[in-house]
Amino acid sequence: MNKMPTIFNEQNERLDTLVEGNEKSTITIVMVHGLGTDKHETADLFDDVSHALIDVYRIVRFDFSGFGKSGGKTEDFDYHKHASDLNSLLDYVRRTYGGTIYIVAQSMGTFVTSLLNPSDSLKTVFMGIPNSNTQYIIERLTKRFSSKPGAYINIEGISTVPRSSGAIQKFGSQFWKTLKEFQPVHTVNEFSKHTELLIIHPKQDDVVGIEFQKEYDDIPGIEIEWIDGDHSFKKPEERKVLIKVIKEFFD
Repeated sequence: MNKMPTIFNEQNERLDTLVEGNEKSTITIVMVHGLGTDKHETADLFDDVSHALIDVYRIVRFDFSGFGKSGGKTEDFDYHKHASDLNSLLDYVRRTYGGTIYIVAQSMGTFVTSLLNPSDSLKTVFMGIPNSNTQYIIERLTKRFSSKPGAYINIEGISTVPRSSGAIQKFGSQFWKTLKEFQPVHTVNEFSKHTELLIIHPKQDDVVGIEFQKEYDDIPGIEIEWIDGDHSFKKPEERKVLIKVIKEFFD
């Protein structure tokens, strides 16, 4: 099965969506990408995870508004808008397939998922969750973005960031504002109260690092795995271990 349904967010922007896998499955896994990427994720991380799961599960992947092939502008992005995108996608899954929902979220997709706080995700995997200190995230992001040739960072206005794909992405002031106001530990803790949550930390995370991560590990009832890998688990042997951990958690 390989479908591309037409789904719109609340602003009537089309969310480019891919449905694949076992069409008879009673479980749908929704995959939520991170900042500035798309339904494939960096180094095709989501492609590999999805392909490892499609024999058993239905997989739904999508691009947030303003990113990938979806409608909208990147400079309109903030956590609340993308949480609304995710809600529109989940509503489609509920109406169309019913059954059980699992979620796999990467990087800032973990923040968006926990902010939405869907009550019907039975199991959830968070990978590469950003630091629990948002000021540290802002400092790390601005430093990383500024290192790119041609980048222009203006937290109070429009920031322009060249990406490795050749695309030029823009980030508006609302993105930085909602990031600064976000409360990661509290929000993840609230979400974890009604989902079985596994957080997978890459030991050699080149994007997030390992600072301000222990705060998540101290949330009661969460399963924690620290495994070798960079932020996107680019090395084949490390990606295989990641996929094995996810499959065992869902099985």
